[in-house]
Amino acid sequence: MSLLMILLALSGADIYSEPAEPTMLVHPPFGHCMGIYRAGTEQLALLLGGLVRFDDPQGLACVKLDAWDDPDRSGDDDELAVYGVNSGSGHIIYNADMYNLGLYGGSGSASDELLHPHGIAADPSGMVLVADTGNGRVVVLRRSGNRLVPSGLVGGGFAAPWDVALDGDGNVYVTDREAGTLSVFSSVTDSEPRVVELQAPTGVDAVSGEPWFHTGESFTVAVTGDGTALVKLQGDSIVAETGLSDCGGDVFNYPVIDFYGNVWVTDSISCMVHKFDSGLRYLSSFGGPGSGDREFDHPTGIALWKRFGQIFIAESEGARYFWVGSDIRDLDLSVDGRSITVTGVLTEDSNVLAYVKNGSGGRTATISDGRLPPGEFELFWEGVTAGSRISEVQGGEYTLVMEVQPTYSSRGYFSKQWEIGFSLAPHDVGEPTEDEDLPTGRGTR
Repeated sequence: MSLLMILLALSGADIYSEPAEPTMLVHPPFGHCMGIYRAGTEQLALLLGGLVRFDDPQGLACVKLDAWDDPDRSGDDDELAVYGVNSGSGHIIYNADMYNLGLYGGSGSASDELLHPHGIAADPSGMVLVADTGNGRVVVLRRSGNRLVPSGLVGGGFAAPWDVALDGDGNVYVTDREAGTLSVFSSVTDSEPRVVELQAPTGVDAVSGEPWFHTGESFTVAVTGDGTALVKLQGDSIVAETGLSDCGGDVFNYPVIDFYGNVWVTDSISCMVHKFDSGLRYLSSFGGPGSGDREFDHPTGIALWKRFGQIFIAESEGARYFWVGSDIRDLDLSVDGRSITVTGVLTEDSNVLAYVKNGSGGRTATISDGRLPPGEFELFWEGVTAGSRISEVQGGEYTLVMEVQPTYSSRGYFSKQWEIGFSLAPHDVGEPTEDEDLPTGRGTR
């Protein structure tokens, strides 16, 4: 089984999340990847015979190739081509097919070589674009069977192109860190781009005309200030901006936009992935330094397949594979005499079920049963039963049960549940009770 088969193999199985573990990202079911969702140096050596080692991994791209798509077979819909930049050796590592890896390039300045490349983008036709930073160019590659071959350049006159992105309309976006510009080409053959001045831009992603995108909005996100800020642009104008202090991070590397317009960005120093909504309001962060299942080793490149929510993340010695999950940050329940208020920050557009049960375990009232957008939420219950006969409940001990389930591929495989005990005051007591201590969330099958 190849490295990418390890990352992409398919079948169904339950996801199990250990108690209190963060679940903004979740591991695929066991049957989907045989329980292996991290590929490293040993797997690379096995599949490429020691031809190359991981050496400063940078950008990642993933795409469903037209050539791999059988319209009569839905089972191949999430078989993706994944491309990774190995900047130190000047190579592109990719899956030549679903069983074998391919290797393109080598350090140098010839037409089939790359010098300290960083960003990468790909489309379903088999075109691959690489920001060849050391050579001051953006290289166009094409798939020829299982091989990548040079096919020209995008524009020209770059000082230090850092990242490249493609949108659904075929526009090409190139950041030039040294020149302080974002160049937008209408196609790979366009020689007169629209140029937007930005401070030391690096990572970039864009959406427009996407086949798998929730809204019709077109926008671009770019890392600026040499990794200290993240901006959202519509046309040539910055319409939103966030900084490291908003997420407690150390550096922004590469961003990616998901199906709902949320923005994910890697942080190679904090060893985390930060997530923002489409207005760049902070949602949550995932990870930390280490080698554990929910930790990262200096993550850099990130790629996301919008249709199913598959996420690939490059590390210093390999790559990781996740599915989009869901979580609640800063969950809080307050009691005011005969009513409760529940607040928190939802990390993902999710199906949210919230209900109150009594001391006997029976359901007293349902206060949420539907989809909620990511971000801050507030749920309120007035202390009455629900249904055809509404009545005020008695004072005593109750439990709030909350369950969140994302809407991507992980739907049906993963949910996360919290149970929070609280007390309602008797009818003759007007003073509010104190807030209850909150338990941590627990994963459920």
